[in-house]
Amino acid sequence: MTKTIEIVTFRLAPGVTDEAFVTETMAMERNFLGKLPGFLDRDTGKSKDGDWIVVLHWASPEDAQNSMDKFVGNEGTKSFTAMIDMPTFKMTRYELRDHYE
Repeated sequence: MTKTIEIVTFRLAPGVTDEAFVTETMAMERNFLGKLPGFLDRDTGKSKDGDWIVVLHWASPEDAQNSMDKFVGNEGTKSFTAMIDMPTFKMTRYELRDHYE
């Protein structure tokens, strides 16, 4: 199995505050994402220009894809997804080739 890094970038939907988004992110992580097989960790950040980035680490590419299959259309993720300006959403996956701590 190859660890997988998933990079997601986006902007928030009009009217969504940073605070509301972070609160929803934390709920979604704890109630949905963190319970999925192969989930390792997730970081969320914001640039000074208002762009958001989420970096996820998965145990395998299959775990990453299975998470997306379960995420889309799930009742527990609709509030989170509604906060994202979907035309700005971009996701890319990478195979981990090196890790240094």
